[in-house]
Amino acid sequence: MQLFHSIGDRFRLSLEDGWHWVQSLNTQEWFLLLGFCAAAGFCCMRGTGSRSNY
Repeated sequence: MQLFHSIGDRFRLSLEDGWHWVQSLNTQEWFLLLGFCAAAGFCCMRGTGSRSNY
């Protein structure tokens, strides 16, 4: 049981650290992150609208 609490605490703390990192970004870094996420999204969606996939 202690192991699950330890894993849960580590996961929660990593999410909090990630959120603090996102909050500390300046405007230029925000646009860089936005561009990266948009490019990753377009790569994931590439080819999903093709009729040959059916």
